[in-house]
Amino acid sequence: MENLTSKCPYSNCDGSGMKVNTETNSVTFCKCYYDSIVDSKLKFANIPEEFENLTINSFMTDCYSTEEYRTRAAMAKKATANFVNNYTMFKEKGKGLYYYSYTKGSGKTRLAVSLGNALIKVHRARVRFITTIDLLGEIRSTYGKDSETTENQIINAIKDVDVLIIDDIGVERITDWAGDIFYNIINGRMISNKITIFTSNSTIDELKHDERIKNRIEKMVIPIYLPDESIRSAIAKKENEELQDILFK
Repeated sequence: MENLTSKCPYSNCDGSGMKVNTETNSVTFCKCYYDSIVDSKLKFANIPEEFENLTINSFMTDCYSTEEYRTRAAMAKKATANFVNNYTMFKEKGKGLYYYSYTKGSGKTRLAVSLGNALIKVHRARVRFITTIDLLGEIRSTYGKDSETTENQIINAIKDVDVLIIDDIGVERITDWAGDIFYNIINGRMISNKITIFTSNSTIDELKHDERIKNRIEKMVIPIYLPDESIRSAIAKKENEELQDILFK
């Protein structure tokens, strides 16, 4: 009988992720092999640590103050889950989502990241998360004489990833240079039929980018309107209440 080691969490292989059958000269993959693929893609995704374990199912809709807002949040949650369930179709069409509301802290980023996490774990998609400010900052950093990467290398990596989550589009200062960067990325992803997920504090029409960028975004996404209410404090309060129940029960 094969000696198993503790390296495999399932005690099903020697830790390599593969099981070799010497009698049939065949190789099968252990579940830990697929787990390692997901783990590496989660690291590549660059998702902030506070969002790493977020799921669509755990997105709370009862924290919103009105029935209208709770209904709108529930619809956004359902649409996000349906996107995961129908990912192959959306991938073929190159269609992403555009989460927006006029209020910060309304759950846009949280739901977008939950979608990214689900696509990695369910479909093993290559996902990349980046804010517009960080994206422009990374590109500016390539202009230094000591930079080991070039502007084109960063832009091409961003253009080629399966699913790109661009957080907070519209908050960046619009310049000709920034406009050219966004056009290059968005146009490249549109041509390649790549899925892009956006979050924003405004509608697509209200973005201060020029029409060539807005027209492309409009073609690439389905808008999802979240409630115009900040729920960060409400979520924190609910989480504290749950922990208090544990402490003082």
